[in-house]
Amino acid sequence: MNKKSFPLIGLLSAALVIASAPAISANIPAISKAFPNISATNISLFTTIPSLFLILGVFLANIVEKRIGKKRTILTGLLMVGVFGSLPSWYNQSFLILFVSRCLLGIGIGLFNRLVIQMIGLLYRREPLKKARALGLESAFEGLGGILMTFTVGQIVKVSWQLSFVVYSLAFMGFVLIFLFVPDKRENFQTEPIPDLTSVSKDAKERMIKLSFLLFIIVTFFIIYNLQITPLLIQQGIGDATQGSNMIAAIAIGAFIAGNFFGRTYGQLKNYIVPVAAVTAGMCIFVTTISSSIGVSLVCSAGLGFSFRNIMPYFNHLYTTGNEASSKFGTTVVLIAYNLGSTLSPYVIRIFESFSSGIQPSILLTFIAFGFGVLGFLTLIFNKKIFISNEV
Repeated sequence: MNKKSFPLIGLLSAALVIASAPAISANIPAISKAFPNISATNISLFTTIPSLFLILGVFLANIVEKRIGKKRTILTGLLMVGVFGSLPSWYNQSFLILFVSRCLLGIGIGLFNRLVIQMIGLLYRREPLKKARALGLESAFEGLGGILMTFTVGQIVKVSWQLSFVVYSLAFMGFVLIFLFVPDKRENFQTEPIPDLTSVSKDAKERMIKLSFLLFIIVTFFIIYNLQITPLLIQQGIGDATQGSNMIAAIAIGAFIAGNFFGRTYGQLKNYIVPVAAVTAGMCIFVTTISSSIGVSLVCSAGLGFSFRNIMPYFNHLYTTGNEASSKFGTTVVLIAYNLGSTLSPYVIRIFESFSSGIQPSILLTFIAFGFGVLGFLTLIFNKKIFISNEV
């Protein structure tokens, strides 16, 4: 193992809990029973509210990093995830306190999410293909952590919904590995002076923000599929909530595979990753809408997960190609676009429903499939203008 392997291991261990907020979704019915006076809407916020506060954490990370440095900011975020994420396992009498703990969980993830991506980019700054592979592994570890924590919660909740929150203790492992393996001094992550955030040109910022709207649309489409796949299976008469959860698991498996192979995929496709992945995602969704087989739908869900998790690390790679200043700004924009898309997707569904009350999931997802196809076509035609011009 070379000298970069141990810092990478530490950073990847932190990535395991980045996608952990929805892991307790299986707890929602049990929490509703425990707090019968709390509305179902407020209970459901347990899984979505961390995404909103994660955005706040991303902004706070810029301030905290200047005061205590990258490593200590990551450690602070992991400590918050471990403590406030697992808080319901040892105190669960007040819904308000539990709700606040979920907000603080989101802030904790936001503190280190951007820094993990940025530090991996700095670690392999002069080795583009290795950086692409490392960012792919980061994406894979996000998915792996989500799978492991969701599965563990599903098993523990059979015993106690309170105890299942102990899965967030996984953050303490990341805390230890970051503390041991990630150097504190910035020169260990770069070999030349890098200007601060003010060195990012106004034009570069505008290009990155414009490109983030593309990511926002892609994430929104992806999350809508996640939300509508169970209703679609019920509409088709081929599945129920259990089969729906299997589809989500298939997405996660496809995403994990994509993360592991992203280095090779990027080496072959480079800036054509987004159009190829978008068209593939659209085809997978469309086939799912007309499928009468659970097996086919599982394969298509895995294909969607594979496609999506090629797009996310590509954006991270694209925005960490320049200096540290552009990397900091770019990864912040990517994370905000991702979490806004994730948070606002239910409201996009409501907009569709407002045009046609009682719209069938199959029709809605057909629109989403068509949208992915259009994005793929446009990003193919204007590929050089969209992506190559944004390499900062």
